[in-house]
Amino acid sequence: MSRLIVLIVALAMSVVACGSPGSVTEIEGEKLFKGTVLAGSAGCITCHSLAPDKDLVGPSMAGIGVRAGTRQPGVTGADYIRKSIVSPDAFVVPGFDPKMPDNWGELLTGAEIDALVDYLLTVTQ
Repeated sequence: MSRLIVLIVALAMSVVACGSPGSVTEIEGEKLFKGTVLAGSAGCITCHSLAPDKDLVGPSMAGIGVRAGTRQPGVTGADYIRKSIVSPDAFVVPGFDPKMPDNWGELLTGAEIDALVDYLLTVTQ
């Protein structure tokens, strides 16, 4: 019986370590994204929808987890999303004026940015 418990605990730890869907950082990133206030400013969901073809002030984030890796040659999806958060003018989506505040890299911790990136990579539809 104790071997079974050890095996279950080991399996659970390996799943968490691999960043499985619903990992702590993804869950925290979702909370950050969906918050209407983030670091004392308007939260992501205020300007970015998760619904396909529903643009608000900024482009919809529906499918960003798939699109991000194809937007800029040689730039991974994670790097594209991270750079878009901390330097929003670096990659401006056609049809949108650069309006996103450029101080998110100062307002958010590195862990918060990582969590947002991890979450947005899971938004595939």
